[in-house]
Amino acid sequence: MGGMREQGDRMTIGAFARATDVTTSALRFYDDCGLVRPDAVDPVTGYRYYSPDQIDEVVLIRQLRQAGLPLEDVRRLLAGPVEVAEELLAAHLSTLERAVEVARAHTTTALTLIRDRTGDLSVPGHPLAEAIGQVAPAAGSDPAIRLLGGVLIEATAGELRLVATDRYRLAIRSIFTRGRRRAPAAAVVAATELNRVRQWIGDQESVRLRFADSHLRLDAPGGERLLPTIDGTFPSYRVVLDDLPETVTRIVAPREALVTALGDDPRARLDLLVGDDLTVQPSVHDRTVTVPADITGPPVAVSFRFTTLHPALTASVGPDVMLQISRPDKPAVVRSADDGDFTTLVMPVRATTPPGPRGEPWTSRPRPRPTRP
Repeated sequence: MGGMREQGDRMTIGAFARATDVTTSALRFYDDCGLVRPDAVDPVTGYRYYSPDQIDEVVLIRQLRQAGLPLEDVRRLLAGPVEVAEELLAAHLSTLERAVEVARAHTTTALTLIRDRTGDLSVPGHPLAEAIGQVAPAAGSDPAIRLLGGVLIEATAGELRLVATDRYRLAIRSIFTRGRRRAPAAAVVAATELNRVRQWIGDQESVRLRFADSHLRLDAPGGERLLPTIDGTFPSYRVVLDDLPETVTRIVAPREALVTALGDDPRARLDLLVGDDLTVQPSVHDRTVTVPADITGPPVAVSFRFTTLHPALTASVGPDVMLQISRPDKPAVVRSADDGDFTTLVMPVRATTPPGPRGEPWTSRPRPRPTRP
């Protein structure tokens, strides 16, 4: 071998390192731990010399070490028969495969935490589409107050909340999610934009929400959608919730029967009279409808505009609806009896018919013979 320092047919450590693609420091390490001894060591200079016959062994060691085999297993493999080598390598591969599975699980968890820190959240598509359908009708339609035409989308620890209000209604729907968020995120998106993509959202198995300064990005197996956000501070709905008086009268009624009793005239004022029964009298005609209901609490009379109460009831889900009334001049709470995650607050108008004592007729005006829907 021209240009190499040699001692007979022996190779210097540098030449041997180049021939085996192993560093000289690795060769010294193999020597120190007794894995591969030099063929000879100059007693004066201490130079190590290797035999060409050692090349195959060192190349094998390099392969084993690059495969991650522990040093002790390398020593056992070199000293044993082929069967031992096969057993050692099979066991090593199994260990590596288990380590890869563990690393994959930890990596997935870490990625979830990283995405949570950056404001990403994943939710099932169908509940999200359903929530939009329930909440969006409560958004305002006045172009002069653009912010109220939007739906507030808030992501907090384990929950996604949608909120909309036109100042007469306040609709809130919560969707519980898996995982933990380290920082909350929020955006206001026009109700019209959400309705535009609602069908697409409902068709997705899951949707990842990515909050940015100017848009909300929806990523799903079926593609992505960018929804522009509305600048401004959304009304502090939590203050409204915190200021609600305690419920005094609670009504649970069949939703369809109650919706039918309201009629279909958007100009109507709806007088609800709660005593032993629940009766509804729309202001557009002299007709009172009795609705079967379970009632707890004292009698009360409360009035609503059709355009506020009717949408709150039709957006509910399930066969029954719950009305919680504190005072005739305070917002009433409308809840789906089967879905506690959806709540609507409905602002009443001034009642015109005061209630009589429980079990007695309403005294301020004759009570027409009730008709059942």
